Amino acid sequence: MIAKKGQNIWQIKVSVRVPGRTDPVKKQELFYGAKTEAECRQAEIIRQLRDCGSLTYLPKNARTFGEAADLYLAKLRAQGRLSARYSYEVVRLRREFGHLPVNKMPDYFEAWMKHLIRTPMRSGRMPSPATINRPVEIVRAVYNHLVAMEEMERNPITALRFPKRKEKPRDRYLTAEERARLIQAVYRRRPQMLPLIQYMLLVPCRVSELTMARREQYNPFTNTVYIPDSKAGIPINKPVPEEMTEYFRSIPAECPWLFFWTDGHGAYRRYASIKRAWAECLKAAGLSNLRIHDLRHISATDLYEAGNPERQIMDVAGWKTPMLTTYRHKDSLRSAQRIIFKPDAGNRAVG
Repeated sequence: MIAKKGQNIWQIKVSVRVPGRTDPVKKQELFYGAKTEAECRQAEIIRQLRDCGSLTYLPKNARTFGEAADLYLAKLRAQGRLSARYSYEVVRLRREFGHLPVNKMPDYFEAWMKHLIRTPMRSGRMPSPATINRPVEIVRAVYNHLVAMEEMERNPITALRFPKRKEKPRDRYLTAEERARLIQAVYRRRPQMLPLIQYMLLVPCRVSELTMARREQYNPFTNTVYIPDSKAGIPINKPVPEEMTEYFRSIPAECPWLFFWTDGHGAYRRYASIKRAWAECLKAAGLSNLRIHDLRHISATDLYEAGNPERQIMDVAGWKTPMLTTYRHKDSLRSAQRIIFKPDAGNRAVG
């Protein structure tokens, strides 16, 4: 349909049936020019929609999903926000779908997700909601980057088409005995990693915030660590506990990193990934079902139990919303033992 909106201004509305889709693909735009030119533009839009089968056109700079993923990774890398784990997950999806045109990939991805949801994992268990949500979040982020670059009009990875599965928050805590075993195992197996683990047990952090932190981010005057670009998109100041002040102030001047290891030649290296080292330490400590990210929630719980206001813990952890309610370890026995009753609440006169 073409409707006149003014002198040489036309509203073009197109609705096209595309094979493989139950609903018609629609698009509208304002066109400036003669009516015959608007009609030609309408025919061009219909042809493009039929060829693409979506609301998007083939971008100029990223014609395949692989090229789009590379652009997204380059942006994160330039911002210093690319962790080894996240890079691995993006590359894994790139390997699976990289050859597909960006306008065709969502259809194949939808079929792949349906297969993932129905297929048991190697352990025999069905995929968890987090396992299902993770690839959707990554692919959506890749397409959001294309939209931000004005390479696409809108993101085809919609919440309606790829609904988010409700995840159950993990509630893993360490007893004093388990904590001692973990520290001892790290000390024996990976002694250079000990300061990193000790700091995460004391201050709620994401591991990527620390493995990418540079030496100049530590301020000896305020005794804090500055995280300029957190996952929440806000800068964060992390406190340094008194027992770790000596470590931060004794980092060699020639070392560029806050947390580091030295290779056989004495060169200072940052931790690109600690997945293998973490698994080795857990095995040595006899611990299971403990992720490195669990330390973030454990330290937040400890700060709360120490009497710190929730607002302060949120600021230090980088939570914009009261996430402590969700991630704090729940222990009804400890709560019952700490309950304070109002005086004389049960001594009312009877009769």
